Amino acid sequence: MTLRTPPSRRAVLGMGIATALALPSLVSGASSIETSVDPARLSDRQRTPLGLYLTPQAAFAALQRDSDILFVDVRDPIEVSFVGHPEGLDKIIPLGIVTHQVDPQSGQYQMKNNRNLVPEFDALLKQQGRLRQDAVFVTCRSGARSAVATRQLAKAGYTNVWNLIEGFEGDKDARGVRALNGWRNAGLPWGYRLGPGVAWQGAT
Repeated sequence: MTLRTPPSRRAVLGMGIATALALPSLVSGASSIETSVDPARLSDRQRTPLGLYLTPQAAFAALQRDSDILFVDVRDPIEVSFVGHPEGLDKIIPLGIVTHQVDPQSGQYQMKNNRNLVPEFDALLKQQGRLRQDAVFVTCRSGARSAVATRQLAKAGYTNVWNLIEGFEGDKDARGVRALNGWRNAGLPWGYRLGPGVAWQGAT
């Protein structure tokens, strides 16, 4: 997948860049994105029709090399506020919003779908001067909601959307703690403060 590579605007991600760029099989040269992810090893919940998958480390390295890549978090904004987020996000566009109703089967709060997901992505593209064939990285907690969002975008005609399969928090260990992988557990830059224009302002 060939991408433009102007100087990076993500100086905030400079911490640990040498380590990230040194990882093998992540980014080949300065004009392409390569991935070490084997799609056959993914769960159905992480798979997308586009078949474009990245680990957080690969995404971090690619973002450093190409400032034209858009980086979107599709988690609920309140979740992002309490848990944190990767540094360098362009926008939070939630797949769904938590309601006050509890699902009797899961025992968790139900989610209300964001019916404006695709239009909000379209608005971001227009704002940034991008097209539906340009690269977009999508993340969530552990790669499931980002896959759902990617499927919706693919159906709408997007062709270059990459799912960060481990998400921000990663998978659960034997104790049920999300400590196995993911952006935060990889030691990549993250925080709580949102940059200008990153916060979600819409309403479902």
